[in-house]
Order: sequence, then structure tokens, then C-alpha cells
Amino acid sequence: MAHLNGTWKLDRSEGIDELAKFMELSEEHTKMFKEMKHTFEIVKVGNGFDCKVTYSETMVKEHKIPLNEEFDINNDITGEKIKSIARLENNKLVVKPVVEQPKSLFSTDEVINGQFVVTMTTASGVVCKQYFNRV
Repeated sequence: MAHLNGTWKLDRSEGIDELAKFMELSEEHTKMFKEMKHTFEIVKVGNGFDCKVTYSETMVKEHKIPLNEEFDINNDITGEKIKSIARLENNKLVVKPVVEQPKSLFSTDEVINGQFVVTMTTASGVVCKQYFNRV
């Protein structure tokens, strides 16, 4: 999974309005989410990944994602803590909630045509994709 390793800068997003509406985000929070040009750093470490999302100089979120075991991850959109499990599936890092809730998201991280693509999908099928270029 070394192809995922690196620092990636957001290029563009698709489906943010639909995801924000589904997550019942405020208009202000939706605008902020749409305007962010954050970087995403991912490094394979042992049996998992260390991730760092830099939204601004003062807003940095770090996540440790172990493979094939339950862990708590904070949803950077809602701030809620979610018990999840991560697996590698066909060269993709897939993170799913252990117990699916109506507002649950699962994410798939993969490299497509040289871009790091994060696909967030809700239980009801709302899809948001973010495309990152390697820095």
C-alpha cells in the first residue's frame, strides 16, 4: 500500500452539498467545508496508517488507523467519535463504522490516475468525493 503514502493537497470535491444536507450541517459549516483546500498526509506504519489532515495552520487533525481491528475515529465533519474498522480491499483503504447508524459514513481511500481519491458514502447512498494531488 506504499502507493497511498505521501502528502496530498485537495484539488476538487464532488457532492459536498448533498453530503452537507444529509449530515444536516449549517449553511456556514457547509460553506467552510466547500472552501477548504486542506492537505492530507498518510503513512503506512506497522499494521495500519498514520494520517494527518491540515485544514489550516491552527486546525490539524491526526488519526491512527489500525487494520482489521476496532478503533475510535473522530468524524472531522461532525466532531462525533465513531467506532470503526479499517481493511485493505483491492488496493483501497476502506473504513466502515462497526455499527451502522442512519448518519453513518464509510470512506474509501485509493489512488486513481495519480490522484488520491477519498470517497465518503452514507448508508442511504449519498456520495461525496474529494480528489487530491501529490505535493
